[in-house]
Amino acid sequence: MNRLIPLILIFILLAGCQPEKIAVPRSMKDILVVSNLKKPELSFVDLQTGKLTASDLNFRITSMVKVDRDTIILAGENEDSLYRLQLKQGTLTKLAQTGKGINELLYRPQDHLLYFSNGTKNTVGFYDVRKNKVITEINTDKFPGSMALNEKKNLLYVVNVKGASLSIIDISTKREVAQFPIVERPKGIFFDGKYVWVGGHGPYGSLNENVYIYDPETGKEVDRIKVGVMPVDFYRDDRSADVYVICHGSSSVYKIDINNRSVSKPLQVEANPYDIIGDKQRIYVTSLDGDSLAIIDRSTFTKLKQIRLNNGPHMMILGEENE
Repeated sequence: MNRLIPLILIFILLAGCQPEKIAVPRSMKDILVVSNLKKPELSFVDLQTGKLTASDLNFRITSMVKVDRDTIILAGENEDSLYRLQLKQGTLTKLAQTGKGINELLYRPQDHLLYFSNGTKNTVGFYDVRKNKVITEINTDKFPGSMALNEKKNLLYVVNVKGASLSIIDISTKREVAQFPIVERPKGIFFDGKYVWVGGHGPYGSLNENVYIYDPETGKEVDRIKVGVMPVDFYRDDRSADVYVICHGSSSVYKIDINNRSVSKPLQVEANPYDIIGDKQRIYVTSLDGDSLAIIDRSTFTKLKQIRLNNGPHMMILGEENE
């Protein structure tokens, strides 16, 4: 009997590492991968037809990021490990332990590092994707969330929600080198190459309607841009000088020119927009309470299509980017 116990333990450990099979479309062209918050599932949306398929999961995804053409890393706030989804095989595998409380993920492809903010431990972790290993965890202020990279200076900017502060982490030394106060209950961050843009909910009883711009060298506020109620997320790529902002409270999207900071008229979407991404021609916005996906034309800044989704669509990833 004593000899059987080690064998049983080994079997349990191996069983826990076995990949789980989930249903994934054969082709990821024009497919949008969407995580849902009201039900633990992953949805696949055909952007051409609007057809929706879904795969049930054993946990609710709170953040996900694509690390290569075939691989998505997933995190759940109540899960103590990261997960890897292989799109071709449709396999979901548990990875290295991180502890519960992961809020957001950010990937840096050149060094294969995945950064994860943990609101329970008040840390930011560095995970090596190739080695499947957590390299280090760095203490921050209370409840770190959104993150952005300053590639030139090798810095990571981290918004601390409950601390109402911004942590600046040196990626090379893996240390927090500065911290300064920002808007209360911040959420969402964008780095324009010189300044850090931060959104958020604002203080209780006085909801925020501004994007705050800070100089990360001095910690000083250099500008405010008035938008809708509770700006919470940004999207920008190298295809234009525009940054797109979604606002929770006013269910709206704004386009801001980063050079002159001019602001477009609001584009209305369904209730509680929560994530925004884009490709060459379109911008995509999920509405958590509106159970919908808005597809926006980048050139005209108008809604092309609205697709009904289920169960609180949240985070998005493009299967294969539409060119």
